[in-house]
Amino acid sequence: MIGEDIINAFASLGDIGMLLALVVIIWIDGTAFPTLPEIWMIWIFGVNPDSFAWGTVLVLVATCASLLGNFTLYTLVKVAKLPGWIQRRMKQYTGFLIVKDERLLLLNRLAPIVPYTGAFIAVCNWNVKKSAIYIFISGLVKFSAIVVISWLSFDNLREDVAPWVSLGVVAVLLGASVIASVVYRRKAGLRGDVSRSQ
Repeated sequence: MIGEDIINAFASLGDIGMLLALVVIIWIDGTAFPTLPEIWMIWIFGVNPDSFAWGTVLVLVATCASLLGNFTLYTLVKVAKLPGWIQRRMKQYTGFLIVKDERLLLLNRLAPIVPYTGAFIAVCNWNVKKSAIYIFISGLVKFSAIVVISWLSFDNLREDVAPWVSLGVVAVLLGASVIASVVYRRKAGLRGDVSRSQ
């Protein structure tokens, strides 16, 4: 898996290397394709699970990396200009959703409704400052939750078991968020069909 390869590439640099690996994993996730950063964050947390400072740094680095990934894609889309038909489809898609503006970035952390959010910020002309604030706040909340889950596992379980328990909990939460996004999209799609038929 790409996350494991990235971690191995930076492992020789110690804690700094782990932070760099986390940045690269999250940056790729926001810019190009999914890398499951939640999973790799648990393994990286396990490098120093007894340190409150380490957990805090991980949350801040992960949140900033999320901003970096989103706004790298935002810049690429603004410069490259997507074809008109793709832009129209993206706008139609958000038009069917109950929440249609920057607030989708908050909702997206709970239920991944919109992929490649940086591209949507660019195409839908969302307010850049609001988008950055929403990405940062939602990132802080999500990554803090992952660190707390990991810390509780490492603090209460054997070191060889803790990462797997953390992964299990995070996997359940991710699964629930995917189900929530499917339900949300179906409801939004039905509403969209009704409104178009009237």
